[in-house]
Amino acid sequence: MTPVDTPPAEILTPTPQQLAWQKAGLGMFFHVGVNTFAGTEWSDGTIPASAFAPTDLYADEWVRVARDLGAAYVVLTAKHHDGFCLWPTGTTDYSVASSPWKDGTGDVVREGADAARRYGLGLGLYLSPGPPAACVSRACCRMARTSP
Repeated sequence: MTPVDTPPAEILTPTPQQLAWQKAGLGMFFHVGVNTFAGTEWSDGTIPASAFAPTDLYADEWVRVARDLGAAYVVLTAKHHDGFCLWPTGTTDYSVASSPWKDGTGDVVREGADAARRYGLGLGLYLSPGPPAACVSRACCRMARTSP
């Protein structure tokens, strides 16, 4: 049966995973990155990793507040389109390991995951598909900045 021949009820039937997500109810999304400390919403990967220098970053508090508000899960942007990784990784120098935060030993993803486990919440990680350097002429970043 092709998609054209598929009855609408079959096309519109949610998957078990989609149903579980819908039944989970309220979730909270956390978004922080190197651009947070550069005073800009969008970044193209040119802000130095050294700009990531939070003085009061408490993932435990974020997750506790989410739980207290009735959230069943939290989602953390672990890597946005600029390519900056909120965990130390061997795949790039553009991560918290190259920042002054906790002398380069910090791991926002680990702290968020530990807090979610501690407070009994589900955890989702958002990873943008690729850094702008992977785009031809950085067109994807220009598009992202101009899209509604």
